[in-house]
Amino acid sequence: MPDKNITQEDNIKDLGNITVSKEVVAIIAALETIKVKGVVGISSGYKAGSVEVLPRKELAKGIEVWMKPEEVNITIPIVTSYEVGVYKVAQEVQEKTAQAVKTMTGLKTTKVNINIQGVKFKEEKKKEEKVEKEEEKKNKKEIKKEVEENKKA
Repeated sequence: MPDKNITQEDNIKDLGNITVSKEVVAIIAALETIKVKGVVGISSGYKAGSVEVLPRKELAKGIEVWMKPEEVNITIPIVTSYEVGVYKVAQEVQEKTAQAVKTMTGLKTTKVNINIQGVKFKEEKKKEEKVEKEEEKKNKKEIKKEVEENKKA
C-alpha cells in the first residue's frame, strides 16, 4: 500500500487557525518600504505645513492595513528623494511589499496603495542625516554611561 502524501495545507487544517494582526502586516510593509532606494521615509502626515517623516521605531504607525479573510490591502504614505524617479520608486515599493507580505504571512495582497506625500532634496537630506548621526552618538554615550554605572553598582 503506497504512503499517503501529506501536503502542508492538510497539516494546517489539522492544527488549527493561524491569524496575523494588522500590526504585523504594517511592520512587514514598513521594513520593505524603507529598503527601497529613493524612499526617504514613511510619513505620518502633514504638520505645520510640512511633511513629517516617522522615526525608525514608529514606521508602522503611518501605514494603514485593511484585512479580509486571507486578503490584505495596504496604504503606505512615503517621502521620496528628489534624485530618484518617484513613479519607479512607488512601483518598486508596491512589488516588494506585496511579495514580502505574501511570503511572510501567506496572505494575498490585493492592493498596495502608495501616497507620495513629499519629496526631499539633497540639502534637506544631508541636514537630517547629520541630526540623526548626532542623536545616535548621544544615545551611544548615554548607553555607555549606564553600562559603566551598572558595573560600579
